[in-house]
Amino acid sequence: MKVILINPALCNFRDSSAHAMPLGLMYLAAVIEQQGHTAKVLDADNLRLSWEDMEKKLSTERPDVIGITATSLSMVALKKTAEVAKKILPKSRIIAGGFGPTLEPHRTLKENPVIELVCLGESERTIVDLLKCWQDKLPLDQIKGIIYRDGDKLIETAKREPIMDLDTLPFPAYHLLEPPQEKYIGIHTEVEGIKRPILVMFASRGCPHRCIFCSLGSKVVRFRKPQKVVDEIEKYVKTYRAQAIQLYDDEFIGMSPQENIWVSEICDEIIKRKLDHIGYMVQGRCSRFIEPDVLKKMRRVGFRWIWWGVESGSQQVLDSIKKDIKVENIKRAFALAKQADLKSLMFIMTGFPEETEKNIKETADLISEVKPDTVRIHIATPLPGSELKRILESGNMIEDYNVLNYVMRGKAVHHTKYFSSKEIVRNYEMLKFRFEEGHKRFVRIFFKSFLTVSGLKKLPVRAYKIFTYSMRWLKWKILKFS
Repeated sequence: MKVILINPALCNFRDSSAHAMPLGLMYLAAVIEQQGHTAKVLDADNLRLSWEDMEKKLSTERPDVIGITATSLSMVALKKTAEVAKKILPKSRIIAGGFGPTLEPHRTLKENPVIELVCLGESERTIVDLLKCWQDKLPLDQIKGIIYRDGDKLIETAKREPIMDLDTLPFPAYHLLEPPQEKYIGIHTEVEGIKRPILVMFASRGCPHRCIFCSLGSKVVRFRKPQKVVDEIEKYVKTYRAQAIQLYDDEFIGMSPQENIWVSEICDEIIKRKLDHIGYMVQGRCSRFIEPDVLKKMRRVGFRWIWWGVESGSQQVLDSIKKDIKVENIKRAFALAKQADLKSLMFIMTGFPEETEKNIKETADLISEVKPDTVRIHIATPLPGSELKRILESGNMIEDYNVLNYVMRGKAVHHTKYFSSKEIVRNYEMLKFRFEEGHKRFVRIFFKSFLTVSGLKKLPVRAYKIFTYSMRWLKWKILKFS
């Protein structure tokens, strides 16, 4: 059978930054090809395909099965893609998967009558069973991990277990990806010590933690064998001349002492294969399990950056969002990373239900004290499936249910008992002004405004912004919070 897997063109509805490769679809394509079928991954969002372009592409490809992925934020693009596919290829089977349909499978099928079924969660085994079922004309009710139509009914089959041995999966099918991997820029800014091309991969799957803002992934943590991880790295260096690897693991470092041993073994294998000349980027958890010797070893073999999910500098907020980390462990992790000569990116969120102005000042104080190499500020957003959404809904605090506005940068779709939605955005802009963009940059822009006519027109707004943020920053510096 011929299968095309589509990352839908969200760009037709809003600005979207398709910097990252659709790794989940590439895994599916790999197992489909392994079973003797024909597969292709079409990243319509990266290609910026119009709906007319999509019609032409499907008319040319003429697949038997069309699989469409979506996050909660791209469900509208999934719907339109499915409608276009049905119009052009009415006899082809159309299925959906990914985080969005997995979190809301019944809604996905009810709102999209052209979609036959939804694959739930990890689907490498599911897609193989489905293709065999259709080839052999077998009933769907024996396939685990799907919800399908039976007349007017929606039938949910038995739950499919997570894939425990990740090393049984083939490597992601980069060779089946359109556009080719060199068209992806990966991270969207230049990063010190990291050269392109950057390829992405998983060394593990799953996150056991319980942050209220998260709605993604499996809680079952599974690790690949270090040798297999480095086999994949070696392939990308030899085949695609990769200059950097970005590991998409939820938390590559900081989960447990056992994980430290695993990371150390990966480092040993990198040295053994002489792959320490490229750069590596990972995500980490600021826990008590961070060990200086492991960080130093990571740096010796080429690791350059750790992206830390800090979220807040207030222990009160960290506890309320069930982050399960301590402020002292955040300070320790950043200090140890700096001692190991590893660069650190700090992710911060504002707009949590229990966050007060005092808590925001505590976050600002933490950033000032820790001095991360880079800071990225986001607005807490009630994503479908998250506990945060349930909390805000129970308090009637969500103001906007249009997920196209759930951008996490510059827009707040809710209020809290302490801040209006506009005030949440103001708090975000304040932190962004001070730590992400840098107040010195705004001062430079202010003085450059005198050099052009357009700059002079913007001068009053820029002056007001600098004055407002500076006064508020001064207030935080001199006032005591009870």
